[in-house]
Amino acid sequence: CGTGPVTFPALTVRALRTRAIRVPMKRPLGTSVARMEHAPFLLVELETEQGVTGRAHAFCYMDLALPLMRRVLDMVSESIAGQPVDPGAIGRICRTRFTLIGAQGVIGMALSALDVACWDAAAQAAGQPLAGFLGATQDEIPAYNSNGLGLSDPDGLADQALELQGEGFDAVKIRLGRPDPADDLKAVREVRAALAADAPLMADYNQALSVADAISRGKTLDSEGLTWIEEPVAHDDLPGAARITAALETPIQLGENFTSPDVMASAVALKACNYAMPDLMRIGGVTGWLAAAVIADRAGMRLSSHLYPEVSVHLLAASPTAHWLEYVDWAEPFLAEKLKIANGSTQPPGRPGTGVEWDEAAVAHYAID
Repeated sequence: CGTGPVTFPALTVRALRTRAIRVPMKRPLGTSVARMEHAPFLLVELETEQGVTGRAHAFCYMDLALPLMRRVLDMVSESIAGQPVDPGAIGRICRTRFTLIGAQGVIGMALSALDVACWDAAAQAAGQPLAGFLGATQDEIPAYNSNGLGLSDPDGLADQALELQGEGFDAVKIRLGRPDPADDLKAVREVRAALAADAPLMADYNQALSVADAISRGKTLDSEGLTWIEEPVAHDDLPGAARITAALETPIQLGENFTSPDVMASAVALKACNYAMPDLMRIGGVTGWLAAAVIADRAGMRLSSHLYPEVSVHLLAASPTAHWLEYVDWAEPFLAEKLKIANGSTQPPGRPGTGVEWDEAAVAHYAID
């Protein structure tokens, strides 16, 4: 990514702090897995002796994960106090603490959030937006609105699709996985009929199907003009996903559950997908994303993001095969500034670091501890 190795400014860790909040979602989202009406977030602050504070916000999916992730970061805070803010070195120190049980799941997500905070602090100290710090070569990143079109009555989806487009987007994403395949097909056709013929429409099954069902349903959808079909089967069934990818004309998108760049490399080697979309907090933070971007570049595979648009826009700008930014507004209630979308695209904020800062009054309002 970018123009070459990054030189980290001289910063020293002073303290690591976390806060837990729970915010209402503007549009509750129904998927094949669950219905979400609130978004739990862990806010991470890495304070340095030089007065720079790096920040990260981790979406925790379930309230249960919040205290677990806080405990993880509490455990590593003493180990990194006094250490230079070098994301790779800090990551190695932290992972050593969890050698016996591994650094996946909520442990991995917590450590990814710390990694993001390290990169934010470093870019701030360098006086550059994170995108520039990484040597970004792109300014405009296309974005799609992923805030709605859940598993609701297909008859109401056309109006919602137009509302989502009206927020500055051309592209939107629909969730699929209804018990009756005919209802999914109807939902896709209702939304497609409401959009311009060339408007990108993504579809996400959220791991709802068997391989046989995914191939059957996918063949039905091959003529519907979908940009991609996302996660049709269980995320760890890469051989099954490879069978689906080979059988369908519509591209298959995987990646939000890649727990490391090595997992992504395995998916690429197995030809399990046409596109990849790592999740910032599961792939290993900024450090993991950069490794994933190299894998995608070598494979000639288009790379999109999953959640965290405020940070992911910087990473896509520095990724050679950048494709689409997934936009969700879940963090906006507690952020000082929101990402600006216009004409179907966005740009990395010009502020130093990621540009992520808290609205402290909102954080206090939504605090859950």
